[in-house]
Amino acid sequence: MYSRRVQFAIDHFIMDEYFLPMQKIYHLKEEKDSGKSDLNVSIEKSNLCIYDFDNKKKCNFLRGDKKIGMQKSVDHILFENCDDFWRLHLIEMKSSVGYKTWRESIKPKVRTSYFTALAIADFLGIKIADVIAYTTYEEEKFLASDSGANPRAVIPLLGEPARDPVADEWRKDQMFLNIGEEMKIPHKKIHMIRNKATGVLEGELVIA
Repeated sequence: MYSRRVQFAIDHFIMDEYFLPMQKIYHLKEEKDSGKSDLNVSIEKSNLCIYDFDNKKKCNFLRGDKKIGMQKSVDHILFENCDDFWRLHLIEMKSSVGYKTWRESIKPKVRTSYFTALAIADFLGIKIADVIAYTTYEEEKFLASDSGANPRAVIPLLGEPARDPVADEWRKDQMFLNIGEEMKIPHKKIHMIRNKATGVLEGELVIA
């Protein structure tokens, strides 16, 4: 299953049940009434999954002020073993995505989760060489501001270059993170369909 080094870390360094038992199929969920979601994830390779990462205990030395968002985390994390390296999958679940959600929620969560995952990887003795962020959603709510109707929506944050979050990130399947310098990572949109019987948003992700 795992290398001796990884298994030793799971058994002795990391909290019990911090990772789910390894599977090839996971049902990753968002349980909040405002946006219940169920993502069916298929993954072929050896992996480690942290379910409900946002509510797991993490690094207590990070700043708590909401403006920077260092206490926010994505909903779920998958570490995928790609033989000589590991790929990190960061999954955030939303009912809708707009300018504010993208800039003030999704991106800060991805940034913090990325660095926290690197710390976890060090304890596990694995090397993260690739990272992909995902957002599940039912509706896009960028409104008409991507065509210039709301110029304030695209005013850059302090220290960041002028960039339209829709045209330059969302639609180009990429994300730019401010880490003191600019970091670009791939981003994948996962459109969810609402189950009329249960009201739950449902979707699928295949990690090949």
